[in-house]
Amino acid sequence: MEVIQAAKLIEVLNSSTPKKIGILDNNTISFLSKISKYTYVDNILMNYDLLLIPNWVYEEVKDSEERVNYIESIFNKNVHVYIINENDYEELSEYKAGWLYKFFLYSSFMIGELKSFIKRNIEKNQPLEELDNYEDWLKLLYENGFEGKTLINGRTKKKNAGEISISVLALVMSYIYFERNHTITVMSNDRGTYDFVKQAKLKLVNDKTFEKLESSVITFKSNDFLIKEIYINDFITAEQDIYSIIEFRDEKRVKFTKSALDNSIEEHDEILSNEAFIESLQDKTFNIIF
Repeated sequence: MEVIQAAKLIEVLNSSTPKKIGILDNNTISFLSKISKYTYVDNILMNYDLLLIPNWVYEEVKDSEERVNYIESIFNKNVHVYIINENDYEELSEYKAGWLYKFFLYSSFMIGELKSFIKRNIEKNQPLEELDNYEDWLKLLYENGFEGKTLINGRTKKKNAGEISISVLALVMSYIYFERNHTITVMSNDRGTYDFVKQAKLKLVNDKTFEKLESSVITFKSNDFLIKEIYINDFITAEQDIYSIIEFRDEKRVKFTKSALDNSIEEHDEILSNEAFIESLQDKTFNIIF
């Protein structure tokens, strides 16, 4: 699997033409690998100029041969999917060390122990101009900040590391390159990833360093969103139907809107069973937020 270098990514992000950039989470990669033989989901992925997988996410991807093979297969079909190393976030953020620190801090704000670890061991009650070298504190954060669990294969899984990395990467592109009008889409089925980005955005808006700065909108595609996209574009193979892929769906809380009888907008955030979800797909006003 190919790693994109910071210089190459910066070249893409500084392009005068707005790009469609997706960031893939492990859970969505797993979902895509399972439904790929029943759908033409690659047609959706090919619409993106760039698909990025943070290395902390790819560490999880590598726990499954099926997931690794799937990523390799779409790469070989000329889907522009690459791994990006977290060490490169510093160059990507134009060496704005204080900004990058805030992106990590605010992305972690909903996890009390992690937030406290960052403030205690990285910020250390000192001016942000005096932070330790980025690669040093990044290593400290990954090795000691995230809760670890040893898997059967011997790898230590770092809880929430991938989700935090996705949030930080999205924020870097949103704030540093906002003038380029790129579309930044997080593809994840983890509500935590959605909440981390939303919480970080709220904190940044109220931070004096960022309160007057513009940023690009960060959008989301959950697995449910992808199922709907496959359904409305008729990307299901001839031998299959919606039920062929719905079995891979998680019955979970869905944040969505639909039109009321008077055409006002109803907001919902509730668990949708597979049956209720399929029924909702028939409603042309059904719009999935996450």
